Amino acid sequence: MGGTQPAGPGGRPAAAVVTPPRLAVIMGRPADASRLCRVDAPDRVLRIWAMLASASVELHQAKLRPEAVARLQRQFDALVCELDRSLSPALAAELHRLIGREASPDLTADELRVEYATLLSWTIGLVIGILTELEVASAKTLRAASRPQSATSR
Repeated sequence: MGGTQPAGPGGRPAAAVVTPPRLAVIMGRPADASRLCRVDAPDRVLRIWAMLASASVELHQAKLRPEAVARLQRQFDALVCELDRSLSPALAAELHRLIGREASPDLTADELRVEYATLLSWTIGLVIGILTELEVASAKTLRAASRPQSATSR
């Protein structure tokens, strides 16, 4: 899982760089392995969800200046790219079907509001799925740890 790598110059012993373990969350168990729904970076998805929620508040201001719309659109496109990097091909395909467009510089503030709301709703569903899978895994681990060990395993 995690490991260390020497970080000292010239081969001298130095502090080690610790690589944290990666966590992937499998969502559901489809019969077709190519349709596996996996989140490779759930921490990134949670951060994106928080950013979407924050941007959604800004989008619902009465009047957005054109430069604010352009900035929010660039942010939206970047968030979609980050989500894409964090998901299995099956979930990424679902994301792109939902968004249904390539990056377009000509969205109005109202169109951008709809896109943010759509992405925020989809991401909330994804976060709920991640948290549910983590809770199920935690409960299984606790049940396994609380079982008495059999005489043959001692």
